[in-house]
Amino acid sequence: MSASSPLVIDTHAHAIMQQWLSALEQSRGPAAGPLRIAGSPVPPWTPRIHVDAMDTHGIGASVLSWPSATSFLTGQAARSLARAMNEEFAQAIADHPTRFGAFAILPWDDMDAAQREMEYALDVLQLDGVSSATQYRGTYLGAPAHQELLAEMNRRAVPLFVHPTTPPGFDLVSMGLNAALMEFMFDSTRMATHMVLTGSKARFPRIDVICSHGGGTVPYLAQRIGMLETHFGAGEGRTTLTADEVQAGLASFHYDLTAATSAAQLDAIRRLVPVEQLLMGFDYPMMPEWTIQPARQRFARYEGLNAAQKARIYSGNALKLLPGLAARLQAEPALP
Repeated sequence: MSASSPLVIDTHAHAIMQQWLSALEQSRGPAAGPLRIAGSPVPPWTPRIHVDAMDTHGIGASVLSWPSATSFLTGQAARSLARAMNEEFAQAIADHPTRFGAFAILPWDDMDAAQREMEYALDVLQLDGVSSATQYRGTYLGAPAHQELLAEMNRRAVPLFVHPTTPPGFDLVSMGLNAALMEFMFDSTRMATHMVLTGSKARFPRIDVICSHGGGTVPYLAQRIGMLETHFGAGEGRTTLTADEVQAGLASFHYDLTAATSAAQLDAIRRLVPVEQLLMGFDYPMMPEWTIQPARQRFARYEGLNAAQKARIYSGNALKLLPGLAARLQAEPALP
């Protein structure tokens, strides 16, 4: 990265740790076929490989995560894996303090354990925030079961990075396609809509929820969701919101621009949220390295943002959202 290049912070980067692969392999049993992640081959990953890719593509720092890490485990096994992976995150940051941040992994099958792990990850390990999948076994983030944990996140004003995952029943409608092509976008839309319609997003306004991949289809569907919710309702037992309330709720998330830098996508996102709520992301290594430069080039060519606005999205907004990372980089956050 040259002195004239903008600082780029990738807030959507993954760490595929060997200890996680070993735990997943052990859970599958001897008869299982080749190990795959969400239907895709396992890409090689180490902190060194990641730093080399960042250097190649002019990325200053990456915020690591693996939100669904414990989804195939329960109880002590889930708790132990979350702890071990969070400690490995902390070690990666210690080894490369100006190159990595991390969103903590929580054992979402046990809310008491999840809160304890969050406290350890934030207070002891000093990680930059926490992560979640859009849903766990069909229970979405805004569900009643998660309210106490969300309340503690709200008290702490924790950044919460939310990543889509394959929902139950996907095999019935997959058409033989990988979930990443379309279904992940729909599951992010379900998560954001559910948080708004259940009141969880308004109830916990101090949680900076980061919605992946440009919010999936949220920018395109926000007006429709708000309009039709006033007619069909918000769901059994929920208070119907006005169309403006739904729109405001969907506009209260942060959105990363992973695989969302085409002009059509950026136009829609910009109509929903201000520049201050947009973050850069590349999804490396789950999206192959060759996708990084085309994404950057599309963003650089986009004429709907000026240079100062693009600088905020490249890094300024992330520095404001993640003060620990900003301190390690000794960089100034975006102005309020």
